[in-house]
Amino acid sequence: TYTQHPAWGAAFYDRFANGPELRSQLLYGHIVFNSIAFVLMHIQLFRPGYGRNRTSHQIIGKVSFICLTVSLVCSVWLASEHGAVEAYGGDLAAYGFYSMAAVVYACAIMGIVAIRRGREGGGGAVHRVWMFRYTGAMWGSFWLFRVLLFFTDPLFRDYEAVAILISIWVSAPVGAVLGDRVRRRLDRTAGEAAQHGELVGVMN
Repeated sequence: TYTQHPAWGAAFYDRFANGPELRSQLLYGHIVFNSIAFVLMHIQLFRPGYGRNRTSHQIIGKVSFICLTVSLVCSVWLASEHGAVEAYGGDLAAYGFYSMAAVVYACAIMGIVAIRRGREGGGGAVHRVWMFRYTGAMWGSFWLFRVLLFFTDPLFRDYEAVAILISIWVSAPVGAVLGDRVRRRLDRTAGEAAQHGELVGVMN
């Protein structure tokens, strides 16, 4: 009888407070490895793999991808149990978490495929596109997921699992789209600055 928390929150607490040890270990594994990947992806964005940064960029990228893979294995394993948790939304929650993992991992994989094709032919540029989408999907899965709940939990308090299902299904793909929009905005701003510099140079 929880009256101050959404049903999914109470179910989350109960599952890990009173559940098997393996479940808690999977949760900790997801948190730790996902946090490492989350930090490293920002280092990668701010230190592109050109010039002196190339070797370190490649090493950090490999470590980040390994951490992401371990994190997603843990999260998908946990999600496979959600079909029996009605407070989460049952099978809809399970498949929603599968789709979240798929969006994040697909963006990362596409970025790796692009860079393996080589920088010749625009491979580096395509890699950058997918890495921004991957970063957006990660931000969406974490931050947007929770921001949405801030609004949807009160709105759908009388409808079990609706709020959490919205966050599960929407956060990653919307995050990927927003990540791509940020990249486009940055590129547009950089292009305008370059054109302005060229114009000033001509005038001088």
